[in-house]
Amino acid sequence: MRTKHSILALIFCAAFAPTVLAAEKTFKPDENGQVVFVTPTNNIGCIYTPKGGVEMYVPEDGGPELACERKEPLYMRLILRASGKGILFKMFGDTACCSEEHILDYGDTWRGGPYSCTSGTEGLRCRRQDGHSFFASRKRLTAD
Repeated sequence: MRTKHSILALIFCAAFAPTVLAAEKTFKPDENGQVVFVTPTNNIGCIYTPKGGVEMYVPEDGGPELACERKEPLYMRLILRASGKGILFKMFGDTACCSEEHILDYGDTWRGGPYSCTSGTEGLRCRRQDGHSFFASRKRLTAD
């Protein structure tokens, strides 16, 4: 009988425990006008460039653009442009991404322009409003 009461107590507590909501993070643009953030492990860093670009960089299609770089195990860049599917690029040479000033903690979501990115222990998922997205982790990369 004691086990039955313990199980019911656990079910009650789980059902009525306060829900922890994921936070929506906002980051101020850097001195170039781009928003830069990293995942907690600093293995994935992202740069958001607004429509029209910035003085030092204008996306090929005029923007907006979201580019994320994964460092390990193989350096890769993932890009969501203003339209079309997500793109994966193998990176060679110098890599410049990203400052650790803005960290997108696990469970948090960042939104900018038509994009949103959610950080989780399994990796980083970024999506454009039309549904095209990419996912990055140490084990897996996908773009659609």
